[in-house]
Amino acid sequence: MRVLLDTHALLWWLSDDTALPRSARKIIAETKNTVLVSAASAWEIAIKVRLGKLPAAADLVSDFCGQVEREGFDLLVISADHGIRGGLLPGPTRIHSTAC
Repeated sequence: MRVLLDTHALLWWLSDDTALPRSARKIIAETKNTVLVSAASAWEIAIKVRLGKLPAAADLVSDFCGQVEREGFDLLVISADHGIRGGLLPGPTRIHSTAC
């Protein structure tokens, strides 16, 4: 099975946070599965670190690719085509902005 971790799941996995459900831990830990981490997560984490909202992830930002590799995960790079396809997926008709 191929699974894509969202940013929260990645951070919870790396910090062994109990917020990550046991069922998700089992899937991520299963060596038969391919676990993907999006380059978008690197971007999101770096922004939060820069803004001071996620200081605990500063080390992760400094070696994101290395950490992903050490966990045995694959980095999913994003192309312009991916951006276009993602933007065309059905979903909300309005973009909602939330303060973080």
